[in-house]
Amino acid sequence: MAQKVSLIVQPGDSFFPIVRAIDKAERCINLTVFRMDDPIIQRALVEAHARRVRIRILISSSARGWEERNQKLFKEARKAGIATKEPSADKKKARYHYKVMTVDASVALVFTFNPTRENLHYTRDFGIEVYNAQVASEIDRLFAADWDNTSFTPNEDSPLLISPFNSRKKMNAILEGAEKSIHIADAKVEDPAILQLLVNKARSDVEVRILGSQQGTPLPSSLDSRAIPRYKLHAKCTIVDGVRAVIGSMNLRTESFDKRREVSILVDDPDVLKRLNAVFMSDWEQKAPTLSGDVTKIVRGYDMQGAQPTAPLEKGMFLISRTDALVRYSLSQGTTSLGRAEENDIVISEALVSRHHATITLDQSGCTITDLESGNGTYVNGERIQGHAVLKLGDVVALGGAQEFRLLEL
Repeated sequence: MAQKVSLIVQPGDSFFPIVRAIDKAERCINLTVFRMDDPIIQRALVEAHARRVRIRILISSSARGWEERNQKLFKEARKAGIATKEPSADKKKARYHYKVMTVDASVALVFTFNPTRENLHYTRDFGIEVYNAQVASEIDRLFAADWDNTSFTPNEDSPLLISPFNSRKKMNAILEGAEKSIHIADAKVEDPAILQLLVNKARSDVEVRILGSQQGTPLPSSLDSRAIPRYKLHAKCTIVDGVRAVIGSMNLRTESFDKRREVSILVDDPDVLKRLNAVFMSDWEQKAPTLSGDVTKIVRGYDMQGAQPTAPLEKGMFLISRTDALVRYSLSQGTTSLGRAEENDIVISEALVSRHHATITLDQSGCTITDLESGNGTYVNGERIQGHAVLKLGDVVALGGAQEFRLLEL
């Protein structure tokens, strides 16, 4: 595919690519939800609706363990004026499990992850963002069919694999075409036909490696498999010969091919594959150290009406980098100093940041940031503050035009 395409990697990229896409929307957003509880994404959707962006959300009612939460999501979205529907064919044995979003009929996002606090912050997951009107149109066409409960016939020339229509046929052809290697990150590689194909490929000297789960179904002994130790594995990703990959909601199991609504996308962009191969090998070889901040939970935030928390603020407030969610700074009760000098509580070693740049005060009444007459200023949501400003969850803070942070409660 010759278009702008980027890879989303969790943990690390967090909600930022999704929020950026929502914030750029001018006309319409179509979103499918199997599970969702991230308050920042919900707030971004509410703000987009306030800008008169037409938003439609398909919400599954069959997500195991999430029935009540998804019903709550239905009610909150409707109160906020956002159009929602439950796919009429969604049921336990044929779940609508796909995770996609389109923006303005020109940008498409395909995820392995749900927009939940768990998946965004401490499971290994991937996503693809592609600026391609044809791909977005195909997803919108599927979305419309599921929204209106009408028939759908996929475009076979599309890079999308859509279950239960053509995903088995396409995945089989992709795997059959492997000449050197097949690398899979999937906790549920269970389909008998796919397993036999992988065994045959391994016997023909194709390197087959599977990152799975310790609790998963045992794989044939002829296949080289490992459990990923650093994160919970939720990704569904297959890399062939290091030059093309399938990423999306579809596990390599029979239900995902033949019964459920799933969407994955075939990508061959060199930059995406370079990063994806590096992540896979890092997980396979267990080289990268586990960061103490990998496990993240946001315990309160905005609901779909944009309501702020009413309970007093507690410990657990963080500034999280907008470009790498694993870069985060804890805010203690009381006053936290920020600046370039080593004596600050939070040291940001960038030339645009003053030695003593700002302070953040956190107490029972809320959170306040104060600029200490810094040379390049302190910004909240893009506006330079004079003196001090009240911060609320989700606000973006920048010091002197250096890197930006979002305020979250973790």
